[in-house]
Amino acid sequence: MLVLALDTATPASTAALVEVTADGLRGLAERRTVDPRAHGEKLAPEIEATLAESGVGPRDLGAIVAGLGPGPFTGLRVGLVTAASMGQALGIPTYGVCSLDGLGRAAGPGRVLIATDARRREVYFATYLDGVRVLGPDVARPGDVAAAIVRAGTPTRSRARNSAATDAAALAESETLEAAISLVGVDAARVAAALARAEAADLIGQATARDDGVDLTGRQTEAPAAGVDGLVDRAAGEGALKYGGLFNVPVEEHLLYPPGAALVALAAERIRAGAPTEALTPLYLRRPDAVEPAGRKPVLT
Repeated sequence: MLVLALDTATPASTAALVEVTADGLRGLAERRTVDPRAHGEKLAPEIEATLAESGVGPRDLGAIVAGLGPGPFTGLRVGLVTAASMGQALGIPTYGVCSLDGLGRAAGPGRVLIATDARRREVYFATYLDGVRVLGPDVARPGDVAAAIVRAGTPTRSRARNSAATDAAALAESETLEAAISLVGVDAARVAAALARAEAADLIGQATARDDGVDLTGRQTEAPAAGVDGLVDRAAGEGALKYGGLFNVPVEEHLLYPPGAALVALAAERIRAGAPTEALTPLYLRRPDAVEPAGRKPVLT
C-alpha cells in the first residue's frame, strides 16, 4: 500500500511517499522545504513533486499519515487540513502521529531528548528511550527542560534504588507508629508518625542523591543544572540545535525535522489492520498568539 506522509509542525514542510508491505516499509520519495512562513505555499507543490517522482497519482494512495505536532498554530494546521481534505476527497483513511515521536523513532537507541523550536524562546520537547517516548510532549524554556525531566523521573537504574528506599521508608513509618501507640497512646503516636514521615522523606532523598540526582518519587533534593547531560545521551531536532549550548549534550545535526518514513512507521500497525480513519486533532500545547478583542474601539471623538 502506498502511504503519503505530511508534516508541517516545524519550520519545515515535508511530504513523503512510503510503501507499506506486510513485513516492512520502503521509502520511495521525500520532499522538504524549510520556511516557517510558507507552509501553505510549499506543501501542495511538494506533494505533487513527490508523487510524480514515483510515477503515481493521488488515486494510487491507500492512506495518509499526518504529524499532529506539537507546533505553532498556523503552520501545523496547514498540514492537517491538507491531509484531512485529501483523505475525504480520495475516500482513504487518515492517521495522526505525534511529530516529536517521528524524530524520536528515527533517533534510534539510547536516551534521547527531542526538541523543536516553539518560538517565544521556548521548545516543544519529549524524551525517548530506544525510540519509545517516556516523557512529554511538553513546552518549556530550554533552561527549564532539565528540571522537567528530573521532576518526571527517567527510566534508569535508579528505579530499583528509589523503590527500595520508598519501601524502607513506609516500613519505618509503620513500625514507629505501632510502637508509639503501644507505649504512649494515640495522641503521641500522631506526633511520632509525623517524625516517621520526615525520616521517610530523608531516606528517599538520600537514595536519590546517591543516584545522579534522578528522583522517580517526584521529590527533588536540589535544583538541577540547566543542561540535560546525565539525563539523556544526546539530542535531536532544530530546537536542540538552536539551544545546544544550554542542553550540553551532543546534537544529531542531521536529524532536525520528522522524517516521513518514521511517521508512517508509527502508524504502520493501524494501516495494515485497515483501522478506520482518525480525526486529525492538533497537539496545541499553548494558546495561539491571536486573542479576541477586549471590546469595541470608539471611532468618533
